[in-house]
Amino acid sequence: MPVPDSALAHRARELIDDVEPPFLVNHSVRAYAWAVELAWHDELRFDPEILYVSAMLHDIGLVPAYDIGGCFEFDGAIAAESFALGAGETSTRARAIHNVIVVHMADTLPPEPAAEEVLLSDSTGTDVTGYRIIDIRPESIPAVVAAYPRLDFKREFTALFADQAARKPTCTVARMVASGELAAIDRAPFDS
Repeated sequence: MPVPDSALAHRARELIDDVEPPFLVNHSVRAYAWAVELAWHDELRFDPEILYVSAMLHDIGLVPAYDIGGCFEFDGAIAAESFALGAGETSTRARAIHNVIVVHMADTLPPEPAAEEVLLSDSTGTDVTGYRIIDIRPESIPAVVAAYPRLDFKREFTALFADQAARKPTCTVARMVASGELAAIDRAPFDS
């Protein structure tokens, strides 16, 4: 998978390695891997750096230090935009990262979504519930999971989602939990 060799990409990975538990770090990397696979399948062109940084930081709002009381995707998007600006990115690129992260939890995609918005939305679904796994090349699945193990992801992520839903009943995550998302996570076609 083509990982961008940029200072911003390296710093994003270092940040999540420092602040997120390993199961969430691996989820972020797998989400990027699935996004690249889906881009190949869908013949979508994307900005690798925006997609990679968005994937690395898309769940940072679940980390207590970055939870500022809003819906986690918005808290994470704010943190990611600030991170990108602090790293010297233009406001346009920083806002693109922000938008990708917000959209990954949206009920519906915006009109004319950016490729990165489509890809992260779909790829996080792949990793969490198995959404669109049929569009991932079969030989890629065990290779990605072996390189970035799930580390009891279903149990750990379910706990994070349930906590967010309980504490933030007006957020998208609460609607997802109410509509059966936790059972969908449990049914995902992965061992853990």
